[in-house]
Parts: sequence; structure tokens; C-alpha cells
Amino acid sequence: MNNRLTVEELESRWENALIATRTAVTGHPGAYRELRALAADILETPIDINDYFPTVETIIRLLEILDPCGRGSIFQIFRTRISPSSIWHVKMLRLECRDLLAHLNAFDQWRRAKHHLRMVK
Repeated sequence: MNNRLTVEELESRWENALIATRTAVTGHPGAYRELRALAADILETPIDINDYFPTVETIIRLLEILDPCGRGSIFQIFRTRISPSSIWHVKMLRLECRDLLAHLNAFDQWRRAKHHLRMVK
């Protein structure tokens, strides 16, 4: 049995994830901004080992707020990747946050391309 996906199937899955992400962000814009800020802060500043679990719990809580039912958004994907049971080394959190921000930047770029706003004088 061939389990390889075609380019069209991958693009379709990505489009569906972006649509689910847009729905989640529209419902909880404050949580989205807080998640982006926290992920950026993790990249810029070192985290004390005592702050690791509270920080991860905050990230997981924000991801659950954004996609509580697992609708296939970017937030669902990262909820399992960032959970403490998935990250064996504390330093991996920074890599996961970098990847999360890259996905969110791609989402923001997609969202800007889909919305054509014009200024009316």
C-alpha cells in the first residue's frame, strides 16, 4: 500500500490547517497575540529552569484556548509537540517556539494575501 501523499494532497491539508487556524484566531485574538509574544520572548531571553514548566503550561493553555476541540489547526499540531512529554530536553523548547513562530508567520502572510483591504477616502 502506498502511503505517500501527492503535492495536491499536502497543499490541501495545509490550506485546511490555515482555515482552521483563521477560525481559531478570529475567536480568540487576545490569546493569539499572547502566544506570539510568549514564543518570541522565549526565543529572545533565556528561561530559568524553575520557570520551564510554568512557561510550557502557559503555552499549552493558550494553544488549548485557541483550538480546544482539535480542528486541525496549527495550534493542535504544536500542542502535542510542545507538551512536556514530547520535549525531552529543555533546550528543545526554543526550537519548537522558533518553528511555531515560523508557522504563525506563514499563517499571517497567507491571511494578508487572502484579505484585500482598500482604504476609502
